[in-house]
Parts: sequence; structure tokens; C-alpha cells
Amino acid sequence: MQMNPRLRFILVTFFIIAALVFAVYIRDANNRLFYKIRSTYVKQNRLKQQLWQKQLQLENLLNPAKISEPTNEN
Repeated sequence: MQMNPRLRFILVTFFIIAALVFAVYIRDANNRLFYKIRSTYVKQNRLKQQLWQKQLQLENLLNPAKISEPTNEN
């Protein structure tokens, strides 16, 4: 069974375009996921800093002479 050259060209063009559209979709999804993860990481660090400041304020109210060193927990 011989395929018409014009039909073959249309099919090859269709599959190339479909592959390119899929690649763009995957890249966009990857960028969105990276942004979401990074913004969550930044928010988490900001909350840790706020918590550390509140802890220092509380320790200063309880015993102003002794303020503990911050613990580095990762």
C-alpha cells in the first residue's frame, strides 16, 4: 500500500507540530511548578525568621540577661 506523498507530508508536519506544542506545554508547566516551589521556600524562610524574632522577644521578656543563640535547624 503506497501512501500519497502529500498525505505523508501532512502527517509528518502534524506530528512535528504536535511534538513542539507538547514541549512548550511541558516547559510552561515546569516553570509554573518551579515558581510555586520557590515562592513556598521563600515564604517558609520568612516565617522561620519571624518565629525566631518572636522567640527572642519572649526570651528577652522572661530573662533579659540571657538571650539564647539561634539554632540552625535545616
